Amino acid sequence: MSLLPRALVFDCDGVLVDSEKAVFAGLVAVFARRGIEDVITGPASSLYGASVFAMISELERELGEAVDVEEVAQELEVEIRAAIAGGVRAMDGAIQLLEAVRGSRPLAVASNGSRETVGASMKAASIPEVFDAVVTLEAPLRPKPAPDLYLRACELLSVAPWRAIAVEDSGPGAQAARSAGLMVVGVGSAPALHAVADAVVPSLCDPRLLDLLGLESLQV
Repeated sequence: MSLLPRALVFDCDGVLVDSEKAVFAGLVAVFARRGIEDVITGPASSLYGASVFAMISELERELGEAVDVEEVAQELEVEIRAAIAGGVRAMDGAIQLLEAVRGSRPLAVASNGSRETVGASMKAASIPEVFDAVVTLEAPLRPKPAPDLYLRACELLSVAPWRAIAVEDSGPGAQAARSAGLMVVGVGSAPALHAVADAVVPSLCDPRLLDLLGLESLQV
């Protein structure tokens, strides 16, 4: 008896949607409001793929004092969603890949973002509604690099983690998937991916990823 096709669990920002600039725009606005400039070359350089709460922790380190976490989290959400509304696009090959695997295997999203931000981002980028589960950062789940989001995604898909492939673009995301027991495919150029992922490809259109998924090509 042949095994079922591997389930696929995607990160959102930087994998399905080119929304990292929107995330950083929100981050820059909130930090600058508190007198912290040059965020992109300073504190933000360590926040690629991080959760809102990791951003707040970095803000507290930069300020040298505690902040109202709930207030700043809401402020970040508002700024990020405003930047998303200004325009984001799907990552190269994302829509075509999702259409190619639609209905062939369980599909999920596992993101450090909020449900509202992830939903707004995917809608703005015209990501097709093909997912059996969308897991976002909500209590009691811990953010990546903890494995919680991926474990929950596999639970909702009713698949064992070892029967799933995670597609990630950041070190924290790849570590989360690895800790949860999924096979990890890194997409992009983040140096941290090579230390954790089973394979690293430059884009979702790469033949190595398509071969892994049993696809010959994409109609790009």
